[in-house]
Amino acid sequence: MVDGTERDWSLILKAWLRDPKTDPPTVWNYWKREFLAYSSGMLDDLPGIVAPRLFGAVDQGELVYVWLEDVPEVESSWETDRYVLAARHLGRFNGSYLTDRPVPAAPFLTRTYLRSWTNWIPWLDAVRSAQTWSDPIVAAAIPAAPIDRLERFHAKVPSLFDRLEALPQTLSHLDAWRANLIGARSPVGEDRTVAIDWSFVGMAPVGQEVAILVGGSHIWLDAEPDQVATMSARVFATYVEGLREAGWRGDERVVRFAYAASSALYMVPPLPFWFARIGDPARRGWLERKCRRDAREIVRGWALLLDQMLGLADESYALADRLDHGH
Repeated sequence: MVDGTERDWSLILKAWLRDPKTDPPTVWNYWKREFLAYSSGMLDDLPGIVAPRLFGAVDQGELVYVWLEDVPEVESSWETDRYVLAARHLGRFNGSYLTDRPVPAAPFLTRTYLRSWTNWIPWLDAVRSAQTWSDPIVAAAIPAAPIDRLERFHAKVPSLFDRLEALPQTLSHLDAWRANLIGARSPVGEDRTVAIDWSFVGMAPVGQEVAILVGGSHIWLDAEPDQVATMSARVFATYVEGLREAGWRGDERVVRFAYAASSALYMVPPLPFWFARIGDPARRGWLERKCRRDAREIVRGWALLLDQMLGLADESYALADRLDHGH
């Protein structure tokens, strides 16, 4: 009852049980990170984006849980324009921590999330396996497997990580793809981007945030596959505008390098891994349910995504050379 009137209400209860495999706080998938982020207060008043409000946090040692605001989604599906707006909001968020907003001094923040994510996937075996590319569904979408380009990328991975981790770092969500973003409105009707699932929150080079937005939203086909190139270009440009709105005045080429390299590092490894499994009926059925599309549509989307990501990989090599030589 509110003022004598019955009203519907709901909260989200989110709980985590300790897993020794995801300890200590320095590991990329630390089991308690999101709980600590909420209970520390660091998500209470964010610039650019919003986290659901925290109503309560309980730590029972091996079990922790939080009560969170249940944020309604204004639009069930996003067009490209809504992803672009989210990129602007993420730019303001990342840019604020590069200017006048202090980064939280929290030991549980991730520091090398993308390196850890990329290195756990045994993707090179899939690249070199003829079975990966000979499956009829894969062969129809990718008649000529880009093995040479994938091998070249694999050789560049260590240097790309070294370069990314040497760049200026900013506080980042690091899992801000469609499933973890809610399009909402403020009490006065302004569009807001609400970010949920803060399990990977930490430090990353400026630009990495929207690499995950574009790549993560395309791998499960939340975003339309034919829009991947258009979305990539628009998201990046608008993200930079968001950085500028937050007061950032740095070199856009550095952000572009971080975006291009991070996109490739985030998306290239899982794609051959999944191509190699499309012939397994159980895996194929799971993918069709998850993506809500036929396997042929899924693989066609992945083929477009792989081509886009390898193009960004090529761009990152060229940008690295130009930045090295001061051009």
